[in-house]
Amino acid sequence: MTIDPVWLHYLVLAISGILNLVGLVGLLLVFFPGLTVTWIGQLIWVIFVGFNKSHEGWQFGWTIAIFVFNTLIMIVGSLLDNILGASGTRKKGVPWWEIFATMAVMVVGGLLLTPLGGLALSLGTLYLVEYFRLEKDTKNAWENTKALAFGYGSAAIVRFFLCIVMIGLWVFMVVVL
Repeated sequence: MTIDPVWLHYLVLAISGILNLVGLVGLLLVFFPGLTVTWIGQLIWVIFVGFNKSHEGWQFGWTIAIFVFNTLIMIVGSLLDNILGASGTRKKGVPWWEIFATMAVMVVGGLLLTPLGGLALSLGTLYLVEYFRLEKDTKNAWENTKALAFGYGSAAIVRFFLCIVMIGLWVFMVVVL
């Protein structure tokens, strides 16, 4: 059984588009690698179309340039995610081991509960650890927890907009190139 090339084209386009959307929607989950999932969808597309090598030279060049740019966005966005998530709490004096512990609690809690449950569990964990580390200082424990929540939120917003840029460039690749 063979698949008609036109149908195969639409099937790969649909799979790629679905992965782009899953990556975007997945960014609502703090620990979900949405930029990477979006990038994988785009990788499938550019491999399928051979980076538009069979088209004009400028289309081939632009396809490579856009894919490389989207790869850089994915890498930088993933790094920024970790930096923004931890920067505010580090400025407040929270030790690295607490930040890593809360991230681990968030991932495990997100898998066992729900993503929002994992987020709540990680913030609650930081509050409790800070409460006892700071000798039951509720005000500073709360301020440090708010800094982590703000960092998570900032990272989510940045990753969302980076993903929108990636998807927009992918649509340009599919439609124009």
